[in-house]
Amino acid sequence: MKKHYIQLPRDHISYSQVSLFKSDPKRYAELYFNNDKSFALNNSGLSYGKVFAESLEHEVETGDLLTDAALLLIPKMDTRDKEIAVEVKTSSGWLKIIGRPDMLDSVTKNFLEIKTGKGKWTQSKANKHSQLIFYAMLVYLKWKVVLNETTLVWVETTDVIEPHSPSDWLPEDRKVIKPTGKVETFKVEFTLKDILMCLAETVRIAKAIELEFVAYVK
Repeated sequence: MKKHYIQLPRDHISYSQVSLFKSDPKRYAELYFNNDKSFALNNSGLSYGKVFAESLEHEVETGDLLTDAALLLIPKMDTRDKEIAVEVKTSSGWLKIIGRPDMLDSVTKNFLEIKTGKGKWTQSKANKHSQLIFYAMLVYLKWKVVLNETTLVWVETTDVIEPHSPSDWLPEDRKVIKPTGKVETFKVEFTLKDILMCLAETVRIAKAIELEFVAYVK
């Protein structure tokens, strides 16, 4: 018998979708229903974070001394930015859930998440960051491994003014993002109950999206 899936604008749900729909359903609709990319988050901080993540994933230098030095301070695991995909049967149909932890230990299934930015991370802020439990939920559903803790690594950055060079095509000084050299690590603990509550919320959000998406399509 063919599986019936919860109807979503994509064939899956992810942490970014859950987070966006919870915070701003209208922007979610514009981005995912109307495919309007202007509603996607896009700033210099996110762009730098992508460069940092790609360099870490492929183990290549960026050419920037401070960034490459910060990359050396990150704990290493053998699996990097690899998609975890699971399917869960719910009362409303099957639901595909995906996520990409920054790093994953293929043996223990422990993972870590890396954040870059000027905004200060604290232990309290890390404890409340639901993305970590979301990934722990995927690990549990995929491999039946219950993790009790994970790691969040914060690479502090700041804005630096680079002076204009005669060989530079830009006509004036420019502001760029650079690591400050400060790297902090936070251990975040959770329980199986937290993981199951995250699963329940993910399914609930998916069903709420389906209701709006079906109405939109009609």
